[in-house]
Amino acid sequence: MQFKYIRPAWAEIDLDNLAYNIKQIRSFIGPDVKMMAVVKSDAYGAGIAGVLDTFLDHGVEMFGVAILDEAILIREKGVQVPILVFAYTPFEYSDLLVKYDISQTVYCKEQAAAISAAASRFKKKGRIHLEIDTGMGRLGFLPSEGAVQTIKEIARMPNLELEGIYTHLPLSNERNPDGISFTEHQYRDFCSLVNKLEAEGILIPLKHLCNSLGTLYYRKMHLDLIRAGIILYGSYPHFQSVLPLRPVITLKARIGSIKELGAGKNVSYGKQYVTRRETTVATLPLGYGDGYSRMLSNKGWVLVNGRRAPVIGSICMDQCMIDITDIRGECRVGDEVVLWGRQGEDEIAIEELSKAACGFINYEYMVNLSRRVPKVYKKKGKVVQVLGGLLNA
Repeated sequence: MQFKYIRPAWAEIDLDNLAYNIKQIRSFIGPDVKMMAVVKSDAYGAGIAGVLDTFLDHGVEMFGVAILDEAILIREKGVQVPILVFAYTPFEYSDLLVKYDISQTVYCKEQAAAISAAASRFKKKGRIHLEIDTGMGRLGFLPSEGAVQTIKEIARMPNLELEGIYTHLPLSNERNPDGISFTEHQYRDFCSLVNKLEAEGILIPLKHLCNSLGTLYYRKMHLDLIRAGIILYGSYPHFQSVLPLRPVITLKARIGSIKELGAGKNVSYGKQYVTRRETTVATLPLGYGDGYSRMLSNKGWVLVNGRRAPVIGSICMDQCMIDITDIRGECRVGDEVVLWGRQGEDEIAIEELSKAACGFINYEYMVNLSRRVPKVYKKKGKVVQVLGGLLNA
């Protein structure tokens, strides 16, 4: 089968690397801990529709999403694996939660009542996970006696199934004494609340704390389930010593133009870059409208023929320019360029771009990929699917 796409800029999704990461995480957590694959924000830019089969083929027990829309998208693909929505769902859409058999994070009695009422109308169970705020300061019941009493009331509501209870670790990536102490305190507070609930006869099957870095750094906190997010996609190279993982997404483009400019010539808007020598400038058909941040203007690098070429001038909405004067070998229009990922012996990690952009984190590059950038899925080096891009919308 031939897969074609017009756009000369695309993201390659390596499904073999994704499968490798799943296996690595599964081996790390052991057979007694379930794995949730977090696929929020279109699977961190990898594309939910294109990665679902890989997750299912490797036995992921649950999916985690940010919003109800993402959960419904998964259900409409025919997936029956449990799905948990992390963020706020307006109470008036509780019917959809029950209809599609989607679990919802609950952090107030009113929300639980709305789901209970919807479940009663459908004569089904409404599944919920209770969130406890042990230090995130976002959503969740504070771990107090008041929370115990409220949860007892929720547990008595008809047609509700308390499927899980969890908290979130905002400092799990901080390996300093303060960060570790903060996380340990969260763990104690969470366990204390769970123990109080169990003393009241409220036994909740799935207890979970660990996000990606919590999974790697706090093995005693794995409990019943871990929530694997960014580590599934191979980012955060600094934890490779804990668990070797492989990057899943590579951003590529083809050279659209090559020209020679003399010294003293302007490149791009605002005269932010002026050539200081005879310069060979290549133009790439990709810009900030595709998610390649304008903050990388005059700071970023790309790979051409396995060597680094600097981004020069202001990045435009649809194009950017690079200096290929020092690239060995002949460069031609149509040659493949890597904006992040590996080419030859070199690699430009998303984290490197994040530092250059002064403020971005690696997640942002991944999730900011525009819908007009096709996603090309590969197995064993061969294209197996192409999704995204405006013509495939």
